[in-house]
Amino acid sequence: MEHQKSISKNVVATISAVTLAAIAIGGGLAWWTIDHSNHPVVSTPSKIPVTIPVTIDPAKVNPQTATQIPTAPETTTTPPISITPNVGETNTKTTTPPKIAQKDSTVKIWRLDDDGKKTILVPQEQQAPQATETTPAAGVTRSISTLLASSGKPDGKLTSTIPVGTKLLSTKVLADGIHIDLSKEFTQGFGATSMIGRLGQIVYTATAENPSAPVWITVEGKKLEVLGDVGVEVRQPVTRETYDRDFPINPASSTTP
Repeated sequence: MEHQKSISKNVVATISAVTLAAIAIGGGLAWWTIDHSNHPVVSTPSKIPVTIPVTIDPAKVNPQTATQIPTAPETTTTPPISITPNVGETNTKTTTPPKIAQKDSTVKIWRLDDDGKKTILVPQEQQAPQATETTPAAGVTRSISTLLASSGKPDGKLTSTIPVGTKLLSTKVLADGIHIDLSKEFTQGFGATSMIGRLGQIVYTATAENPSAPVWITVEGKKLEVLGDVGVEVRQPVTRETYDRDFPINPASSTTP
């Protein structure tokens, strides 16, 4: 009995001690909490930040609560479409049209015919390269150039008194008439008939498209006033009408354009 009472006392004493200790600890924690709530603790950051990797298991993520980031709609750039004209179903390449050879056409020139009594001007059709321009000056150039090329080339009884080698230096069609500049070979030679004949060839050929047009003639840029050593006077401008009146050659019956 005495032994049991001793044990009971010891148990009671132990329980009492534990209870007092718990009260003391609880009071201390309460004081510490109140004291630190009034004085917040300032934590000093560590000089070396430590990153703790976090591993997320994709299988455990709730797809219903996961935040979805909207993505911009895809844009596509359509390249420009090059349209090539169809030349047949199988030919898609651009083809260059073949060059067409220029065809010759005729021009009218005046040459000389001598029947033994008088010299007359006779119109003649001649082949000439196709014109690249349609201006009046271009037409006169073709006709005069063809006339000069016929020098020294008789065609039956038809001849030319224009010296071989005479060149056409320029042609202009202005408001006051047709202007023709010839090389100095045009004034070479002898005989009044030869000089008058070549002048008529130039005047009539230059006015093939416009018979009433006045003609101004220069030689190497200088106005032609006297033609040849015989001194055939040239009054300018020269027209078909003034030529027929001033010179003995009478082309009226054979120079119809």
